[in-house]
Amino acid sequence: MTRRRRNNRLEDIASHAGVGIATVDRVLNERGGVSQKTVTRVLESARMLGARRILPSERRRHLVVEAVLSRSHSAYYDRLNKALQQVGKLMDLPVTIYRTHIDADKPAKLARHLAEVAENRDGIILCAGNLPQVAEAVRTLTKRTVIVTISTDISNSDRHCYVGIDNFNAGKSAAKISESICRKGGKVLVIAPETLAHSQEQRFSGFRQFFDDIGLSERLIIFYQDKIPTLALADIVHTLHANDDIRVLYSPITNTFLELVIESGRQELAIRSTAKIVHDLSPHSAEYLRDGLIDIVIDSNPLQQVFQAIEFIAVQYGYATKLAMPVVDFQLYTLENLPRFEFPS
Repeated sequence: MTRRRRNNRLEDIASHAGVGIATVDRVLNERGGVSQKTVTRVLESARMLGARRILPSERRRHLVVEAVLSRSHSAYYDRLNKALQQVGKLMDLPVTIYRTHIDADKPAKLARHLAEVAENRDGIILCAGNLPQVAEAVRTLTKRTVIVTISTDISNSDRHCYVGIDNFNAGKSAAKISESICRKGGKVLVIAPETLAHSQEQRFSGFRQFFDDIGLSERLIIFYQDKIPTLALADIVHTLHANDDIRVLYSPITNTFLELVIESGRQELAIRSTAKIVHDLSPHSAEYLRDGLIDIVIDSNPLQQVFQAIEFIAVQYGYATKLAMPVVDFQLYTLENLPRFEFPS
């Protein structure tokens, strides 16, 4: 009987507020996932109908956001993780951010985790591989919470928003610079991307598209890193010696292998003498810029990406009124404009 009276009371409040019973239950039990405007309406209805219980405060509660990251060894990943640690202190929003790291080669584990936490999170910021299993998991959860992909998008996932740079145009910008270096002749050695990340594939596609459009695709030498790093490095050196007209080395990602290649430039003239264009600042790439081992870094600005991802989630719950543009501008850095506050010498 008590159960029936409780359900009737929830139904009365839901009818009066013009929302569903599940929404009333979420508001009264402070489980999140409801906009501030709807929270206010439900609480007003509960008071008017004389609900016999202690009602939650109307003060803005903390939004609960979880960042779920496919763990990878890259400069961008480290800075994204750091940005997620910092952003809660910098934003004028009541937000609690949890971070979960799951190995990139365990998409089933990632999908299970998303399903486990979606009910109790106001939003999920997801940085994961572009895999059908992950896309399917996201599609099933978009009615339960707000899901934002960051840095790299996930095809056919029906996520609410993608926040990040235009990776295709970032790749084209790298190609434009490479072409200008080789305008009087020469080739470009391009390290092919890992296939799991949509962002890397887009950069690679943009780079190749630029050369296709100007009819100079024959100037590209594509290198596939399909061996253990030390053997792959030996193959890179062999390729450079066999093609002494290579003027530029480009990679769509700065990972452990690329850092091995760049570091070897301290001893290997064939590597040191090529111009190098890479992505994403890090303590290592800042050091390489200072030492003349790389020339240009195209940066994704992870802190700005995190800001805009959280702001998008906050707008959905009425915590912010202005929605930021989800596309973040990428930036080109050389030694001369390296941000000293983040990468002191």
